[in-house]
Amino acid sequence: MIDVKTYRLFQGSPEAFRDSLVLDVNGTPCRFADVMDPWQRSDFAKLDSAILRCLGRSDSAEEFVPMRAYLERARGHSKTTDISVVVAYLLCFAQRPLRCYAYAADRDQAGLLRDACQRLVRLNPWIAELLSVEKDRIVNAAPSHPGYDSILKFETSDVGSSFGILPDAIIFDELTHWPTNAEPLWGSLISSAAKRENCLMLGISNAGHLDSWQWKVREAIRLSDDWVFSRLDGPKASWLSERRLNEQRQLLPSMAFNRLWMNEWSSGAGDALRPEDIECAFDSDCRPMGGAEPDYRFVAGLDIGLTRDATAVVVLAVGETGTSVSGQIRLAATRIWRPVGGQKISLLDVESEMRQLVTQFNLDTIGYDPWQAQHIADRLRFDGVECREINPTGKNLQDIASRVLEVFNDRRLVLYEDPNLRRDLMKLRFEERSYGFRLTSPRDQQGHGDTFSAFANAVLCASEVSGRPMFIAGPWF
Repeated sequence: MIDVKTYRLFQGSPEAFRDSLVLDVNGTPCRFADVMDPWQRSDFAKLDSAILRCLGRSDSAEEFVPMRAYLERARGHSKTTDISVVVAYLLCFAQRPLRCYAYAADRDQAGLLRDACQRLVRLNPWIAELLSVEKDRIVNAAPSHPGYDSILKFETSDVGSSFGILPDAIIFDELTHWPTNAEPLWGSLISSAAKRENCLMLGISNAGHLDSWQWKVREAIRLSDDWVFSRLDGPKASWLSERRLNEQRQLLPSMAFNRLWMNEWSSGAGDALRPEDIECAFDSDCRPMGGAEPDYRFVAGLDIGLTRDATAVVVLAVGETGTSVSGQIRLAATRIWRPVGGQKISLLDVESEMRQLVTQFNLDTIGYDPWQAQHIADRLRFDGVECREINPTGKNLQDIASRVLEVFNDRRLVLYEDPNLRRDLMKLRFEERSYGFRLTSPRDQQGHGDTFSAFANAVLCASEVSGRPMFIAGPWF
């Protein structure tokens, strides 16, 4: 444990605490003071008064201190690590049991924050004597400490249990990656923070999309005197080399690179595919195929919704090796069912149509998301139809994204004009996640990218049939 003099120094100076910390920098323990960039020091300095007031240690009860802060930084700019430093300080120097909450985009993102806190505790033994990092929370577990039983709970943006909390601090991580239906949760957190005068509310995120609810929140924050707002204009971190940025520039769609690495807000359109690549894929002379044709093998993708989302099927024709259409992936047929008047889509109708498509195109395989589709797949499989379960795991979602981007970049697609597919492709967005990245098509009045979801499953199957192996998407049967 640190001595009393050092503890009291840290208690009154978050800066001294930060400078003393040992962090993991590319696998090497380093003092934070030796690796901290000037923009980090500046951002932390803007937070210190609010942090001390949250702990009841403000010098002046009369002086106004903004208790809300939003830091906007590009990818790779120590967002999660810096949050973990603030969290550790609050729990180590609490003067009474604090109730703190950290909200992230999903469980994977929440896990990254937990892991950052765990590394901080591991590398600083005196902190380990105070704090215990558990599965979904961090606790001050030192019985003799005045802040004993202080807690930070890790929550996700899909948890609607924020009503009724009485928080001393709220952390919101990567707000721009929260889903479209998380706006009510944001409203709940704001109202919960207002319950305590000295509740600290802190968020760090990169730029998002201009047509999102997050943009409206961000602009309201930027214009408010009650918030500390800080934005980094592009990549500023000393540890990001130009070589690494160039690598990312080559790997990512340009609009996604600008949003993630340049910290530029994207327009309301999708940023995963360039409009010219989409336009190139659609061929005005292409028509739906009536059935199986020589030189092609056929696969299908199935995505089922019942009441809120549509159900869609996409059939793709894959050019056989050694033929004039070798390597080509052609759109052969699409089907879509939309729920009407709150009534569920008939799965019997969907199964009947799937059986017709199996016969019509002599399908090699059907790729499907098991959510709602497992029963149909089991029945088709029982009758000898090859069905491929594609679970929406992080790795599979990244594999799907890679394959979709690949077939557009390689200009191997030939699509007939299908308005549902075109609309979904134009809305398609590149989203960073803890496991890497995925593609999403935001919900609108027409649905939730249902045709694209079926198309993506079919592309994964087409990649296997065309001799370009998939990574791993699930068991073959």
